[in-house]
Amino acid sequence: MIWLRAAKLRAWAVAGICVWLMASCAIVPRTTPSPRVGEDGPLGRCADFFYSLDQRASEARVLDPGAFRIDGFPYMRVDRFLASFRAETREKDALDAWVRRMQALDAEARGYEIANLPRAVESSPAGASDPLELTARVSACGELLRTADLQSGDQLARLRANARAPDEYLRFWRAAGLYPLTRWLVSYGVSNWHAEARPGFSTKPPAAWRSTLYFPESRRPAADAHLIVSHAKRDALGIPVYPQEAQAELFRAHAPVWEVRTEAEFDRIGAPRWASGNALAVDTGSPTAYTLLTFTRFGGQVLTQLHYVVWFPARPKQHALDIYGGFLDGVTYRVTLDGSGEPLLYETVHNCGCYYQAYPTHRLTAREAIDYAEPPLILAAPALDPAREIMTVAMESRTHYVRHLYPRARQPLAEAGVYPLADYGGLRSLPHEGGGRRSMFGPDSLVPGSERLERFLLWPTGVVSPGAMRQAGRHAVAFVGERHFDDPFALERMFIPWMDGR
Repeated sequence: MIWLRAAKLRAWAVAGICVWLMASCAIVPRTTPSPRVGEDGPLGRCADFFYSLDQRASEARVLDPGAFRIDGFPYMRVDRFLASFRAETREKDALDAWVRRMQALDAEARGYEIANLPRAVESSPAGASDPLELTARVSACGELLRTADLQSGDQLARLRANARAPDEYLRFWRAAGLYPLTRWLVSYGVSNWHAEARPGFSTKPPAAWRSTLYFPESRRPAADAHLIVSHAKRDALGIPVYPQEAQAELFRAHAPVWEVRTEAEFDRIGAPRWASGNALAVDTGSPTAYTLLTFTRFGGQVLTQLHYVVWFPARPKQHALDIYGGFLDGVTYRVTLDGSGEPLLYETVHNCGCYYQAYPTHRLTAREAIDYAEPPLILAAPALDPAREIMTVAMESRTHYVRHLYPRARQPLAEAGVYPLADYGGLRSLPHEGGGRRSMFGPDSLVPGSERLERFLLWPTGVVSPGAMRQAGRHAVAFVGERHFDDPFALERMFIPWMDGR
């Protein structure tokens, strides 16, 4: 009987571990109080303010997970791009530019967190009730604490040590899932997908598709945007500084045509919204592309990246055990511009981080040996005349795999739809039919309800909930090894600059 009881205990322990593995969240935001909390004077009051605001946002589950908090510096956040400058900020101007950009990341995220606070929480006696007052205090206290911290050598050393962006892979999961063995099965599956995708991709228009076309509202030639990039001022880190209207011009210039082979409503692009009953839906009557500006590093320069993100109501299941189908689907199209404003690289990825594809222009050469355990899928990009043509991203029905990338005339067809561009940040604070506002993404960066059955097979890779849609800045794009969509050195690792590759 003793051995039977021990066996039962072991079985319950194994089951508990499995349940914990399936239920655990990704890297979630956590409060990062200043060491000045509890001090007297203005610095202590500001540290207490940030701590109180974080506690309120945490209790309301509205902490924004897009950028990473920095231990001991509640008024700054960091992403992978800014983390790459940690060792390059010895000069005062570079340090100031770096810190201010991390402050801006925090202020942006806090703006969404404040907007998403429930009214009952927002008006609690724990702090100010007016969103404008809270935002003003974030700015004022951030400046006060920054000035004090930058005068301390110990604090600067701590900042450089802590300003890191954790990767999206959980080591314990890999250990528990016998990753050194299971990685070979996953690698085999990835190789099969590459073998299928290569011959299925074309830089020509699809033939005999019953398609829905979506043209951008503005089809201004990309040539108009060259001067914006080449003449942009750069800060002490070499990062271009674009005024809002200049950003809008860049996005309008490079916005693609979306072509979707259409069978049913699940193939129509729409706008996510919160409906009654805490249900997320996609309004296909309002096709929209969401834009996001980021930067990357290549050839000793900082390059501009333009993201265009679209959403579908679902990837429909083929059958009950379809591990890839489920609620919500989406695709991101990214254009990387060189220093003169010319497209250098096109990329697509699904909004789960799956099915990454790179399309280098003729001015890039893929490295013979790419230093990734899971090599990226690299396909040819079509030649495009920006004065007369616009890029088309063509996706097949149901799976929304990108099968064609090709140029077409800028003049829209009479039967084509038109879509506006909207700021991606709007998804981080959507109005709720029941009142108030709420992010599309949970504190774990995932879209609630978008889980896929594949998570029960692929958890040993260390990726949390493979197949689920997630927030920008949180995309792992490989199951074997490690690779992130926002890796600031990804281009360096995949390609040779065109002047060296001729």
